[in-house]
Amino acid sequence: MEILIAVLQITFGSGIIIFWIYFLIAENRNPEKTEVYLVFERSFILPDIFWVAPCMFTSAFGLFTNQEFWIFFSIAGGSAVFFLFLLDFSFNIQQKTYSRKKRKENKIEILVNLLSLIAGQLFMIYGLFNL
Repeated sequence: MEILIAVLQITFGSGIIIFWIYFLIAENRNPEKTEVYLVFERSFILPDIFWVAPCMFTSAFGLFTNQEFWIFFSIAGGSAVFFLFLLDFSFNIQQKTYSRKKRKENKIEILVNLLSLIAGQLFMIYGLFNL
């Protein structure tokens, strides 16, 4: 199970970095995106790059090398992912993002939200059960 969690953490951390590269290259310059959306999304860059992704990678490293510090980073990273999910979900409800006509974008947003909801809780709970 440790290997699976570590692989999921590496995948999640890598996905965050890949998303931000894509966002800064494409989304950030998309004229169809509202200023409110862009300002909101940009507020996630620092927490994702400088806390969530490093927590995921550090936890995975600890799991691979059988060092107990992984527990702290799994719980911290998972709780950060869950917190950011709640912010994103709240924003999407307020902005009625889920009900817009752009079905492909809605599906992607819903998928990202579900992955964050599930992964955040998984990493927290797995860490807590190993305390």
